[in-house]
Amino acid sequence: MVGALGVVLLLVALVPSSASAAFGIKKWEAGTCASDLPECTYSSPDAQFFTQAAGHPAAGLTDFEVNTDGLGSPEGTLSKVRVDLPEGLNVNPQAVPQCPKATFQTNIAACAASKVGTSTVYSVSSLLPVPVSFAVYNIVPDPGTPALFGFHAELSLLGLGLVNLGDVYLVASIDWAHDYHEGFTIENVPSQLPLVRNRLVFDGTLGNSFITTPSPCNGDTSTGLQLTSTTGQTDTQTTIPAGPGRVKAIDGCQKVPFNPSIAAAAGAVTDSPAAVTATLNVPQSSPSNPMSINSSTVKQASVSLPLGAGLNPSAAEPLVACTDVQFGKGQTAPVACPAKSQIGTVSIQTPVLPANSLPGAVYLGQQLSRDPESGNEYRIFIDAESPRYGISVRVVGNVFANAKTGRLTAVVKDAPQVTFSSFALQFNGGDRAPLTSPPICANTINTAITPWSGQAAAGPTGSIVLTNAPGGGPCAKTMAERAFAPGFDAAPRSDEALAYTPFTAHLTRPQGQQELKGIDVHLPPGATAKLAGVPYCPPGDIADAAANAGAAEKKKASCPGDSHVGVATIQAGTGPSPLQIDGDVYLAGPYKGAPLSLAVITPAVAGPFDLGTVVVRVPLKLDPETAQINPDTEIPDVFGGAKLDIRSIFVNINRKEFTLNGTNCAKHAAAGVLLGGGADPTNPAAWAPAKVSAEVELQGCKALKFKPKLKLRLFGATHRNQHPRLRAALKARAGDANIARASVGLPHAIFLDQASLGTVCTRPQFAANACPKKSIYGKARAFTPLLGKPLEGPVVLRSNPAHTLPDMVAHLEGQVDIDLVGVIDSFKGGIRTTFNTIPDVPVDKFVLTLPGGKHGLLVASTNLCKEPPRAIVKIKGQNGKKANRKQKLRTPCGKKQKKQGKKHKH
Repeated sequence: MVGALGVVLLLVALVPSSASAAFGIKKWEAGTCASDLPECTYSSPDAQFFTQAAGHPAAGLTDFEVNTDGLGSPEGTLSKVRVDLPEGLNVNPQAVPQCPKATFQTNIAACAASKVGTSTVYSVSSLLPVPVSFAVYNIVPDPGTPALFGFHAELSLLGLGLVNLGDVYLVASIDWAHDYHEGFTIENVPSQLPLVRNRLVFDGTLGNSFITTPSPCNGDTSTGLQLTSTTGQTDTQTTIPAGPGRVKAIDGCQKVPFNPSIAAAAGAVTDSPAAVTATLNVPQSSPSNPMSINSSTVKQASVSLPLGAGLNPSAAEPLVACTDVQFGKGQTAPVACPAKSQIGTVSIQTPVLPANSLPGAVYLGQQLSRDPESGNEYRIFIDAESPRYGISVRVVGNVFANAKTGRLTAVVKDAPQVTFSSFALQFNGGDRAPLTSPPICANTINTAITPWSGQAAAGPTGSIVLTNAPGGGPCAKTMAERAFAPGFDAAPRSDEALAYTPFTAHLTRPQGQQELKGIDVHLPPGATAKLAGVPYCPPGDIADAAANAGAAEKKKASCPGDSHVGVATIQAGTGPSPLQIDGDVYLAGPYKGAPLSLAVITPAVAGPFDLGTVVVRVPLKLDPETAQINPDTEIPDVFGGAKLDIRSIFVNINRKEFTLNGTNCAKHAAAGVLLGGGADPTNPAAWAPAKVSAEVELQGCKALKFKPKLKLRLFGATHRNQHPRLRAALKARAGDANIARASVGLPHAIFLDQASLGTVCTRPQFAANACPKKSIYGKARAFTPLLGKPLEGPVVLRSNPAHTLPDMVAHLEGQVDIDLVGVIDSFKGGIRTTFNTIPDVPVDKFVLTLPGGKHGLLVASTNLCKEPPRAIVKIKGQNGKKANRKQKLRTPCGKKQKKQGKKHKH
């Protein structure tokens, strides 16, 4: 595309030849002039030079003279002339009618409207005593050539009459493999006359835009000349924009207009695969105004898509990437990008070529980084081809993705100085379109378009207006108006009571609704896991996974295999075929205040992308009184700069004999809230909760037996007003239903010593784990097959505003913490402690000890050796079965003590 890039041609100094005496350049001038009357040369006054950036000079000239011998004859016979114009000089063959080549060759008079300049030939031959000028015409170029100019070398020679030396063609070319500068070559220089000098002058104002000077001021305006003799000897000379005592540079950049605009579209439906189009328009000079100045060429273009419009994960699997070698930027070999790497099309309209002459393809470029904000994780290769005119415009676009929001900004840096009126990109549509439309009706595209003229960047904005929501109905006007009705299910695979079975959780999000941002649910009572023998994945290994490339993590997992407890499957992307990626779930240690956690590790590898490894830590909070598990975590909706558009998360905790059902067959539920992105997915305060619940009802509880045994024993002093030590040991059989409730009513012979109730732990102190030492009145231990070590801790008296007496709380600590809360009240003249809520988990043995002695909590109201006291024990299983009895308290009383007791009574 001739003249698509422009640097103004300046009049430059005469440069002495450095060639050998055999053949060389004596004089070389090239420049742009406001007038060629008188003849414009280096010595012309300043006013005759044309230096307006992006303007249209009256004359653009090249003038060279070869070395001659002492007789004035050239030292060689020219066979080829090559001129390389400065980067950005724009010669527009479309500004003037083009004459067909056949017409030019047979009826040149019909080409009068195609005249663009003159070529003046100088020779020392006596046959040509004066310079001769030939009209130069704009000719329809041959296939593969951007432009073609020519003149008839027909002249009247002394004594010979009219002589036809042939047609001379100036074949244009564009160095599209490098800086896109233009040039022309004459390969058929007539050899009949010894050429000494040639002066070529184009009329730059033809069609008001035949020649356009460059946009930058003070830019490089070097113009190259290469002459080749019939013997093959070559001499090269380059002009520079400076001469003895003077510099004439491009100026007037402040006058160069630059008013680009942007237009975009993304279909009609929000949050859906979209054939996104974006067209950058740059108005050029007005054909009706000969004094108009072209718009500046574009140096850099930055286009930011609306927030929420992002990469569509659904597109990843069918894609492959095009390598830099296959794309061949800076090469002349054909583009060899795989067909599956094409993600769109490009169309460039330029005034120097007929309409629609530069269509092409947009390819997905090879990933060079895992940093989404580097611009090298996502790249696009743009190739606009015109085989007819021998042009290939190859541009690399770096796509910068905001790591937090996923907003995409495509940037083309240091674009070639190519004049275009519009640059349109259209990305593929269909179910697996690479881009997803924005989530709301009205959206704005922001830009920063930097001109080569050096002026401030322009920031035109464009709109993407959508009308419908996915599935029908109107689109949401604001982010907060988007619907949020996620699906939720969480249940054991088997509903058999007291069975080891996988536990699954499934979260779904309909397309077009708010992003899944978090989960805060409580699993049903009794849903627990056997932690004994399962090591945690160490924090260092989890950190290594997060730093790993996805491929590396897939090849070798960072966490040890013996901490593996399940798998996860994530579906992401818009359209009917979301991308599915699989991950692994590992047991991990304390996290964010929870006693343990899950590490969900998912290598983010799909198609040509490796975004790294997604690591989501799920704190497993535990209700200390019910032992209900509370997964509470955030869910990323952007990773690696890609907007995930998560549609489904399925977690399957399937380690053998790990997750265990309870023994209560009443209807329960996994319930809580899922959090949506709300008004701002990046701000937790703006998220929207949606209540969710999944009913769980086990089977087979009634078939479970229930025969726990409780032994109560007193130690130490047994006389009236003395303080015995009490030990309660509860044993349960494996395979029985778990205990739900336990109550022990002591006889009137044993009651609370009010004098010992000096210090009671307040509820705030208890919550802060800061109970006074004197509020501790005993200790307890619990043994469960689910843990490798028993839980143990103090028995504390904790205030209870609803009761006169404090509660007795066994605070059991270990791998997890459990609080068994016993309510103390009066019962049949004695005291009773009732544990109303006991977690639905298997317990082999539970031992509670209340010390005796001077400050013992219990006191005897009579001599306990006289008659063994009996307690009323009521134990209820999770399956509703009961084990109630009058339980005799064992005492240290022997026969002698019993006789003494009776004697003491008489």
